[in-house]
Amino acid sequence: MKREITEFCKANNLTSNQFFGKEEIGGDLDLRNLTSIPEGFNPTVGSYLDLRNLTSIPEGFNPTVGGYLALRNLTSIPEGFNPTVGGDLYLGNLTSIPEGFNPTVGGDL
Repeated sequence: MKREITEFCKANNLTSNQFFGKEEIGGDLDLRNLTSIPEGFNPTVGSYLDLRNLTSIPEGFNPTVGGYLALRNLTSIPEGFNPTVGGDLYLGNLTSIPEGFNPTVGGDL
């Protein structure tokens, strides 16, 4: 496993299986202080995932979230970004949406 991923997991109290979405994170995952995430991060979160201060997301980022997903500071999203969100998906600062954007959202978008 890459050193960056190992350090990310250690700093955020995650296992590598949780990082890659192979093991569900049962509750909330509050990462609101992060401004970036490593490539390959694709968690499955039982409740909410707060990433409100990210300014960009890597290609392939498609988390599964039971509650809300907060991505408030993104101004654009990569093609292929289609998360599964049981609650609300917060993308309030987007200035464009790529063709094919089709998330699964149980609450508000």
